Amino acid sequence: MKKIFLTLIALLSINITSQACDKGCTMGGSYMGILPQFHKNFVGLRYTTRSYTTTATHGPHVQVTDEHFATAELWGRFVPVKDVQVFAFVPYMLNEQTGGHHTIQSRGFGDVTLMANYSLINTGDKMDHNLKHTLQVGGGVKLPTGAYRKQEHGEQLAPNMQPGTGTTDYLVNGMYTIRYKQLGLSNDATYRINTENSNGYRFGNRVSASSNLFYWQNVKGISLLPSAGVYYEHAEGDQYEGAPNLQKGGDSFFTNVGLSVYVKNISVGGTLQLPISSTEAHHHTEGNSRSMINLTYMF
Repeated sequence: MKKIFLTLIALLSINITSQACDKGCTMGGSYMGILPQFHKNFVGLRYTTRSYTTTATHGPHVQVTDEHFATAELWGRFVPVKDVQVFAFVPYMLNEQTGGHHTIQSRGFGDVTLMANYSLINTGDKMDHNLKHTLQVGGGVKLPTGAYRKQEHGEQLAPNMQPGTGTTDYLVNGMYTIRYKQLGLSNDATYRINTENSNGYRFGNRVSASSNLFYWQNVKGISLLPSAGVYYEHAEGDQYEGAPNLQKGGDSFFTNVGLSVYVKNISVGGTLQLPISSTEAHHHTEGNSRSMINLTYMF
């Protein structure tokens, strides 16, 4: 079984070709990862990074722009009653854009997200079952708590460089996990419905989905959870005052490789996402690798 799992990791680590959105659109933020021990509350910190490199050709001139987006996030899960899970996310954004001879930096708290899931099926924590599975459905709301009118040198920053969006957005999600003994498969999907802010800007709706194979292994009081899988994002084009904007949206595929380590009530983990992204015409946007590290306390 271990040989089969390691072979699957090697196969899934091969990058997948995809088409990315123009100018490094803000598509991320809905990756939940693998969440075991469904009956427990937890609070944690996680740090995620993603970046894009855009090459624009204007006649004989070539302009290269790098955009880096990092998020330090406080998040948690609360189980008020059986089969109900409530999630909260409080992000701090660290955005940077470099191109030519200038660098733009933007820092600040982003938009708080609240979500709730209900377990339609839940045998995930039953010790007397070899075959276990859980099905959760739910939704939530992203609140306009982050700044979205920050300026630099008297000019307002681009919408994708702002810590917040200035909108109340809505999310619908579902998660299904099936596990036989130590080997399992975790799947999740999220659809985000975005609204227009007071500047007249509206980010396109987003869809994200992931599927990850994992293997649960106990070694002398330490639990190891290696995983590998795929992650997909789709973004509709953005709009400004009802008209299509240069942010044209697109699709991206990633492969995931991750490892979580559990010691009593503490878990430490990391995930690496490996993409290859490209666009047509005079703009070429390449999505670079993404990463996430996290520290969680369960109670």
